[in-house]
Amino acid sequence: MRTIKYILLSCMACLFLSCTKEFLDRKPIDFLAPDNFKTENDIKEAVNGIYRAYVSDKNEPIYTDFIVDNGYFPDYRDMWNRTYNNETSYIVNKWSRDYKVILRANTVLAYIDNVKLPEATYKQYKGEATFLRALAYSDLSFFFGGVPMRLKPEGLEDANKPLSSNADIVELVLKDLEDAAALLPVSYAASEKGRATKGAALAIKARVLLYNKRYEEAAAYCVKVKALNYYKIMPDYKTMFLPEGEAGNLETIFDMQFQTNALPQGLSNSWYDRFYLFSGYQVSHDLYEQYYSTNGLSITNSANTLYNPAVRTSDLVAPSTYVLNGGYDNRFQNRDPRMHFSIVVPYTIDSYNATTKAPGVFYPTDKKAANLTSFRVRKYVEYTNYNVSGISGVNPIIIRYADVLLMEAEALVEKGGYDQTYVYSLINQVRQRTSVMMPKVETAEGTALSPEALRNVIRHERRVEFAFEGLRIFDIMRWGIGTDTYKDLKGFNPAKLTRFASTGIVYEITTALARTPFDASKGYLWPIPKTELDANKGIN
Repeated sequence: MRTIKYILLSCMACLFLSCTKEFLDRKPIDFLAPDNFKTENDIKEAVNGIYRAYVSDKNEPIYTDFIVDNGYFPDYRDMWNRTYNNETSYIVNKWSRDYKVILRANTVLAYIDNVKLPEATYKQYKGEATFLRALAYSDLSFFFGGVPMRLKPEGLEDANKPLSSNADIVELVLKDLEDAAALLPVSYAASEKGRATKGAALAIKARVLLYNKRYEEAAAYCVKVKALNYYKIMPDYKTMFLPEGEAGNLETIFDMQFQTNALPQGLSNSWYDRFYLFSGYQVSHDLYEQYYSTNGLSITNSANTLYNPAVRTSDLVAPSTYVLNGGYDNRFQNRDPRMHFSIVVPYTIDSYNATTKAPGVFYPTDKKAANLTSFRVRKYVEYTNYNVSGISGVNPIIIRYADVLLMEAEALVEKGGYDQTYVYSLINQVRQRTSVMMPKVETAEGTALSPEALRNVIRHERRVEFAFEGLRIFDIMRWGIGTDTYKDLKGFNPAKLTRFASTGIVYEITTALARTPFDASKGYLWPIPKTELDANKGIN
């Protein structure tokens, strides 16, 4: 790394913003040197500076779904095609973001003992800094493997740092998360919502253990999260990803906090722009097919009598009154409700007039220059932004309770010797939230499933439950299924999905974009950025 200044972002409260995000309602005005850490407020602002570093790359973590098999966006083509190198911006940005978090956390941890603080406050701030450092190192470990281990504020004299083994990085992460869990509270007042908690530390530790195939320990830490008796499956899947659903959301364990209509302060993101105003973010046909019918059967299963591919042409074409009244084409009816909460399928409402608030219909042919698959993203889209860009306040979720339940189920199956009824119950809790109510495992897939069959059930559930949450890339890499998943982008040909009866409606599955075949010899790890290799002579 190049010279690292001992500086941290100092922030001030920003007026007129919601008190529910008070701790992140900050406007950057200055940088504070550690020798000026004298008061509780100085430490608080320094800790807030770590959070600001964590959310500084606003692509994270959602964009990774568009470099795997869930979708595509042209700007990510090198990442999607795995033709990246150590100068590709997304690789450089991930490395830079994570080390910015680490170095700010290290500074707080190095100087916090110099400031007199109430015991509870001291534990909280130290716990937050420790947790965020672990979060950054866990990200580096997964994507890069062994990386330089930096545990204190460093200057130019410490620039040359050799790579620590991935095993050592993982052990550091696990220790930091254990320490953080011991220091952090279970919850905060509403004004401090979004800060790291005990549950976040335990849940991320469970994830790290699972990803490193330490299944018995992973299951145990999932149980520890549940034992807090704080988190639960929220009934409404759709609003969990929108600002309107934040109040009382006890499923989200940790997320990246943003604020609606706070662009001047840098506290809004652009996911509304990307998914709604842009058409280039497109969803793969492969993901679309994963959303089963409400009888629990795949739409490719010949025994599925609920799936009807017949086209309702007269109902769909302009003026599309049937669609504007909430209707779907036959093939999109009786499907897993998470599909319509997550994806915009052809001939559905996907816009609202900024003046009249009247709904508009998605005709794929109108977007064919930019969208090649005829599917768009609905999750995270605040339609009430009414075409105003850069003001989205959606909070990308890092980990939520549904993940804890499915991680525990996976860990138990991989460990072996599990109670099948108990594992079924974990999956069913996710499937049967009030707004989803997909059939239970024993009803849809059957009883007495083999471990392999149950593994496939869990993997499928993760695919549809966590679409566009940035988890798919981790699942592909840790399961080693690149050959099966890094394939051509397919979709419905948008030119055949028109708005006029005279031109007709044909759902023609086509290859929208060819992909370079997966090269197993290349592996999954990303290359260490050239900027780091140039600056750090400790790396051979």
